[in-house]
Amino acid sequence: MLNDLVYFDNSIVGRYRTVERNIKSKSNSFYDSFLDLLENTIKRILNLEEVEYDEKFTCGTLLREEKIIKFFKEDVGVDDYTYTKCKDYIAKVNRHKHFNEHMINIDTVVTYMKVYHNLVSDYLRFKGKECSTFNADYYNSIYGLTERENKELKNEVGRLKEDLESLSLENKLSTEDNVTYRALISIKEIENLNLEDQNIELRNQLNKLKDIKLNSLEIKLNKTIDMLNNMQDYLVENRIIARRTSRLIDGKEISDEELAAERMKLEAIKNGRK
Repeated sequence: MLNDLVYFDNSIVGRYRTVERNIKSKSNSFYDSFLDLLENTIKRILNLEEVEYDEKFTCGTLLREEKIIKFFKEDVGVDDYTYTKCKDYIAKVNRHKHFNEHMINIDTVVTYMKVYHNLVSDYLRFKGKECSTFNADYYNSIYGLTERENKELKNEVGRLKEDLESLSLENKLSTEDNVTYRALISIKEIENLNLEDQNIELRNQLNKLKDIKLNSLEIKLNKTIDMLNNMQDYLVENRIIARRTSRLIDGKEISDEELAAERMKLEAIKNGRK
């Protein structure tokens, strides 16, 4: 659908994106944004085709004018069902706005978007342009998407915070990382935001938490490497002592030069050199 609207202008594309955001958030603002999209698309078509109309009239009033009816039905080829539903939806949303009683649901979303798609596709065919087919499954898939993402993000952020809290209490975080971790706002504070802003904040926190966790793993790895290096040094010295003891048992002395050469040889082996 979005690619089809590029034919119009950025304002129509922007209004359609707002409609999609409200579908994803399961927000009742869907109705207001849909009405804004439908009315501006109708007026944009009239402007593109240089069909005169009184700008003081509401879109619902315009669609009852004989000249406008003739243009859409006879010239563009919009069928009676689509045209009637456009009028109905404009009246219905305007009526509900006054009583604040409209509640979003997926069936209504799909029905409204199908009628809007019919209007746009009829106009694009009238202009000799190709138009995508209506995909109800797409709107089903994005309905409540923001809410689902919110739950997943909260779970992941909560899990990482639990891990880092343990590391912080064990003093296994750097001073800088500990300050960053403690500065993050709580889930309770995040929940004061709307869903979309919550997800933005949760994603930001998730990135910071992952960086801190990665840093803690690097610190742990470096400590392990240092411990292994110290152990290798210990083994080198043990081998030198064992070599010297063995020579003494045989009644022979080992010179400082021989000990130095032996130490260099073992150091080379330790460092992976031949």
